[in-house]
Amino acid sequence: MRDRLIAALADPDIAGKAGRNPAAVVAFHEAIAVLEWIGSGKGLVILDSAGMAGADLAAHLDRILNSHERGLLFVAVVGGDAEIAPALVAADARARDRDQLGLYHIDDTGKARRVAGRRLPELEKACRNLPPISRLSADAIAGIMERGRKERTEAMDFVRGSARRFPHVTVGIIVICVLVFALTAGNDPRAQQAFQLLCNNPDKVRQGELWRLLTYALLHDPTGPTHLIVNMLSLYSLGAFLEPLLGRFRMATLWVVSALVGGAASALFAGGISVGASGAVWGLVGATFGLLRGKNFFPVLIARDLRRRLVVVLAINIGISFLPHIDRYCHFGGGLAGYLIARLILARRPAARA
Repeated sequence: MRDRLIAALADPDIAGKAGRNPAAVVAFHEAIAVLEWIGSGKGLVILDSAGMAGADLAAHLDRILNSHERGLLFVAVVGGDAEIAPALVAADARARDRDQLGLYHIDDTGKARRVAGRRLPELEKACRNLPPISRLSADAIAGIMERGRKERTEAMDFVRGSARRFPHVTVGIIVICVLVFALTAGNDPRAQQAFQLLCNNPDKVRQGELWRLLTYALLHDPTGPTHLIVNMLSLYSLGAFLEPLLGRFRMATLWVVSALVGGAASALFAGGISVGASGAVWGLVGATFGLLRGKNFFPVLIARDLRRRLVVVLAINIGISFLPHIDRYCHFGGGLAGYLIARLILARRPAARA
């Protein structure tokens, strides 16, 4: 049962196909396996109680729980009979930092029972669909550990490399948007004139004022800062992540093309005046999805986590796009442009070092 649990939680092929984030096996010693989910602050100790006397089990539990220093620690005792749950409750009562602990008993059928403390959804989900394996060989355990170590190293190198590069283009766009908002907000006639000159007006675009297909992305609702703040937070969140990977030139190109395509889609189909950086921001979302489809652009661990997060973000933004007064054509046009740029051009090249 212990080996089936380790495979369900830590084997990327099994956990990944089941839609779970695989844990990394960081230690394995006879009856004890130690797993962690990188970046989540969660650690799990799997303790096999087979052939273990009650006093030995209590000693193991006390040693594990009292060595805990930070993050969330979960302990799953595998196998054993009805005496396991009382032993876990007693160990929990003796532990120093009970608020950060979660204790489980996994019986011989694979059924998980939370005995004390916090819940670990990853463990509960894995126990509901354990793989049909009998036992992991020493080589298989070593392979899972090595794969986890390699993925952690790649992810940490990726994060360190990205963190060293300042997103100049992203911050520059944000500064320009803030300045343009300051110049076009309010009831001053000159501000209103500037707003009308720069917004995406389909009638004016058809008359040849094509600059509007880009300048609208620098404008925001002049009646209040909410529209600007939401878009700039989204832009920084995505831009600060993507720009260090793409480099300044490709980041600027991606933003401009996404804004242009979003503006063109709005002018063709929306039929009204449109402003805001949302189309370009959707381009960054689409580009991230496109890069995830490229081979080896992101480390496996980063790609796996990013894919899950983006699906949630995309679902929320699609819902928002159908609210009243939201230009969904601009959103979807910019998103499609970003995705295609990433698939056809960006994902074929290695990450920039600029």
